[in-house]
Amino acid sequence: MTYLAKTLLGAAAALGLTCAAAQAETINVSTWAHGAPLQEAVIATQPDLLKMIPGEIKWLPISSGPAALAGMKGGAYNIVNGVGNPPVTTAIAKGVDLKVVWAQFYDNAGLVIDSSLTPEQMAGKTFGTLQGASEDFAFNGWLDAKGLTGKVKLVGLERQAMVAAFKTKAIAGGMNSEPGMSEMVAAGGKLVATISQMAELGYPALDVVVADAAFAKAHPDVVQGYVCAQLAAYKLMTGADKEAVLGKAGAFVGADPEKAIKVGSSWPIWKPENELTQRGLGEPGKIAEGQVAQAYFKTGQWLKASGRLDNPPSMETIVEHIDTQFAEKALSGGCK
Repeated sequence: MTYLAKTLLGAAAALGLTCAAAQAETINVSTWAHGAPLQEAVIATQPDLLKMIPGEIKWLPISSGPAALAGMKGGAYNIVNGVGNPPVTTAIAKGVDLKVVWAQFYDNAGLVIDSSLTPEQMAGKTFGTLQGASEDFAFNGWLDAKGLTGKVKLVGLERQAMVAAFKTKAIAGGMNSEPGMSEMVAAGGKLVATISQMAELGYPALDVVVADAAFAKAHPDVVQGYVCAQLAAYKLMTGADKEAVLGKAGAFVGADPEKAIKVGSSWPIWKPENELTQRGLGEPGKIAEGQVAQAYFKTGQWLKASGRLDNPPSMETIVEHIDTQFAEKALSGGCK
């Protein structure tokens, strides 16, 4: 073999390795197709934040948490954003090898009832609920805390169908998320409890960032960079230039800039100082005491009682699926 041939062969081999490496660095990350300019949309539209993540992100729209986590099990997603209690709890129970790495926000939702009623007057009336969703879990918990379990009739309705049913007086109210919540208020309802307030009663509807466990083990630098970008996105979303930031993020998700600013500014995003406390993922070594683990455990019991999950995960199993190392590093100044 001539020197030139050897050189060309070596170059071809090197090119092949380079292409393989580039392919391996593609990161499949979910983004919600709901028009809200949340953290992932901010990351996608801020070059400095993208630089924190070693690799090229491929943004993949989703409309369902359960479907996204099922896709993760099949290798379709490396990281899934904004996934709620029931999907995560069910995925853990079904053996999906995942790690919860960052708590993002509470659902932007609340209970709206006819303005002529008080919570005490809800007994005997019919209310809509987003059946099987995190909001449904929070609503049922709120009803239990108020002594209304079994005293009201609940009907499962999609968001816009719930608004329509309320406008026609087919229901006396319901647990809905934005923009349906505001539409129901505008149609003669009143907001009596938000998700954040229900969380104070021990029934939070929370959304988190989930990473495929095998991917996180093989590429901890990528997951770390993504968590750091989440932290940086929060700072931009709450900083002096938040309107410009949310406007760009809104364009990414196809939302009107003015609406994006309003929605993004009002969303109950998790405060970073709460991430590693009882109000979040839990203190290192005390994850079982954290709000996230507690919510998953209660959600599992609720899913079993409602006939949707035969074998809910134990607290020990839940704790095994929450990994605080990335949040620890990010919050201790370890981001590049």
